[in-house]
Amino acid sequence: MYSLKLNSANLGSKSLILLALATLALLTALACQGPPGEPGIQGPQGEPGPQGIQGEPGPAGPEGSEGLAGPRGFPGFTGPRGPQGLPGDHPPDFTDFIGEVRNAVVFINLFFSQGSGVRISPTEIITAEHVITGADRVEVSVGGGFYQGATVTGYDSFRDLALLTLDSPTNGATMDIPISNQVYADLSQRSVEAIGYEVALVGFVPEISTVSPIATFGRIGGLWNIVPGGYAMGQVDAAATNGMSGGGVFNKFGEFLGTLVTSSSFDGNIRYVRFEEIKEVLDDLRAGGKR
Repeated sequence: MYSLKLNSANLGSKSLILLALATLALLTALACQGPPGEPGIQGPQGEPGPQGIQGEPGPAGPEGSEGLAGPRGFPGFTGPRGPQGLPGDHPPDFTDFIGEVRNAVVFINLFFSQGSGVRISPTEIITAEHVITGADRVEVSVGGGFYQGATVTGYDSFRDLALLTLDSPTNGATMDIPISNQVYADLSQRSVEAIGYEVALVGFVPEISTVSPIATFGRIGGLWNIVPGGYAMGQVDAAATNGMSGGGVFNKFGEFLGTLVTSSSFDGNIRYVRFEEIKEVLDDLRAGGKR
């Protein structure tokens, strides 16, 4: 036991001596160190190396949620108003032509029948065949004037149309027959007749007057071809009665749409032969065709 304790003490003394010597050497080195030298000159920068291969793109992240709507922007200022254009033409109206149309409608008088007709030239009158059935000569009052003679030049009982020729040309209003159902004017196109169009019926009612024709107003309710024969007919809801047969149907532009061929009470079932049919048979009537 005594020898072990002596050895341990000797080992501890040696360790202390070594530690003291190491500390002294460190202090001596620090005391002998000179001042720091000037920094050396920096060498040239080396060339960058080649770019590496681009890596694979990473997976797309989840879609973000929609952001809140921003505030509403301030409205822009209203620009200056442009110059006012020239006034356009006023819409057509029956009052623009009804006086002239009435002057073109004539009163037809026979011993057994009375009716109306429309002048299509200074000597020619279109009327309904049932007004002059069985007659070769009739009396006609143009513009409410004195009666003058007219010849039944031709008729077509299937179409219920007849052509009268005055003994001498007479001044006054006449109506043109439309060339087709399409009118081109002022860089626009319109129809002469169509279902729903406003129309005026002009003819004489002898119980009222044999000098001045009356006018009634309505709309076209139907346009069709009569079978057999394929005759072009139209129907209107305007009022008409005895004496107005052979009178005219006119649109708001004052165009002649056809000849009234019904003679009925005011029941809204009035029919007329359309202008297309009149044009088709007119040359035959002028040539004296009678059937």
